[in-house]
Amino acid sequence: MTTATQPGMQVRRIIAATTFAVLGLAPSLALAGPEGTYAMTGTNPGDKSPYEGVVVVRKTGETYAVTWCFGADETKGIGALTTGSDRTFAVSYDSGKSHGIALYELQGDGSWSGTWSSLGGKQLGTEIWRPEGGGTTTRGGNTS
Repeated sequence: MTTATQPGMQVRRIIAATTFAVLGLAPSLALAGPEGTYAMTGTNPGDKSPYEGVVVVRKTGETYAVTWCFGADETKGIGALTTGSDRTFAVSYDSGKSHGIALYELQGDGSWSGTWSSLGGKQLGTEIWRPEGGGTTTRGGNTS
């Protein structure tokens, strides 16, 4: 091998090593979920009155613990990502006064946008979770 081809080989090796490193990280990014702390805004079903608060999502195994905080009030729920996707997040909740379900989709900016209703409800409310600090998330997990 001549010295003239060695720099070209070194560049190819660097590119190959970088490609393998990036591909090695891809599974961990795909497995990341919605865990994090979010500023939340929404509208109630029916009258569409607005509300806001904070949502904390914590991974608990294959499921997620979800806590909505409205001042001193908290609502607890359990969530799961849909099989084969890390972009759709379903949550069942219990506020102590009512039970319900919500369905969220991961948006391009790292926020989660969805609809919800309580048991017996006939209309939907809306809700958006934005990563605290105004950053974006990677697959809903890490804020930047």
